Amino acid sequence: MAILGNSKTLSLDFGSDNIKGVEGKYSGKGVVVDNCFKIDLPKGLYVDGEITDLDQMTYLLRTGLSENKVGQLETHGVFNASSVVMREISLPKATHEEIEAIINYQLEDYIPINPEDYIVKYLDLGSRIEDGIEKLILLLIGIPRTTIQAHLTLLKNVNLKPSVLDYHGNAIAKLLHEGGDINGAYKNVQTIACVDMGDSHTSISIVEDGVIKVARVVERGMGFVVDEIKRKLPHLEDGQILEYMDRIDDISQKKMGLDDEVILAEALRENLFGILDMIEMIFRYYKTREVSNEIDLVLLQGGLSRIRGIDKLFHDFFDMEVTRLKSLEKVKTNCDLSQYANAIGGLIRLKEVKKK
Repeated sequence: MAILGNSKTLSLDFGSDNIKGVEGKYSGKGVVVDNCFKIDLPKGLYVDGEITDLDQMTYLLRTGLSENKVGQLETHGVFNASSVVMREISLPKATHEEIEAIINYQLEDYIPINPEDYIVKYLDLGSRIEDGIEKLILLLIGIPRTTIQAHLTLLKNVNLKPSVLDYHGNAIAKLLHEGGDINGAYKNVQTIACVDMGDSHTSISIVEDGVIKVARVVERGMGFVVDEIKRKLPHLEDGQILEYMDRIDDISQKKMGLDDEVILAEALRENLFGILDMIEMIFRYYKTREVSNEIDLVLLQGGLSRIRGIDKLFHDFFDMEVTRLKSLEKVKTNCDLSQYANAIGGLIRLKEVKKK
């Protein structure tokens, strides 16, 4: 697959337990990833999109970049946080300048935030007829200024060239829009629910025709599940629990017995069902917004998605088509796509995002 241009871009996906990085190139023909790496972070250093110790984060990032032989590249950052706010609004048809003026002067009417504290962007979602009048549909996205500044300062501290700070929902939406067929089996899927089960939380992004429609964060992830399992098996260390998880042959099947592996598998199932209940509320919210809203595919990512049989567990719970993200037609990479999808999506820049 040929990609135009010679300059590589670095994309860093910030998570609570690690920073995932990819070096690659994007063009209209697709994405080529030349290198991917992971920098582990100690617990509590990066919490819900906030850097708690800039000096320590700078040291770890600088060291990790050096170990992976990453140069002073143009850099895109990708993150997620509960502080990111999104609202879909409708406005009378207007020019770009008129839209900016409306958002500038009436932002607080649409999003309950202090405009001075947030950078607000918008996505043009097209138009629809409301009460016989054609309205422009916009998705407003607000990110705290302090969050943006902290990440930009970090990247500059390690001599990178920051140019973009994106969030997970938009990164994965771009990747699906540009990536082509999913896993060689799913083509032109209209509405995809991306479920990214990370260390500290689970991110749900509902993408319709390549555009993010709903983005929510469930405050449960791998770390929460491990802690809950330790309540029932306090003699096990975190590493042992993760090893047991890797040995489970099918988490969708209930196990019987009293040995550690059975107790762990059932505790894991119990906690996964708790996460599924929370995800179901988000799916229900999306479906009730419009009569025609349906979810055609659930796409699993993140650490917990590696558990064997979890796709069947989701399928049995939701009665929907479910798959773990393994490949995309127009993405050339040797990385585990289910783990590096957000970082790879961060390489993609489209022209539809406007800044307030």
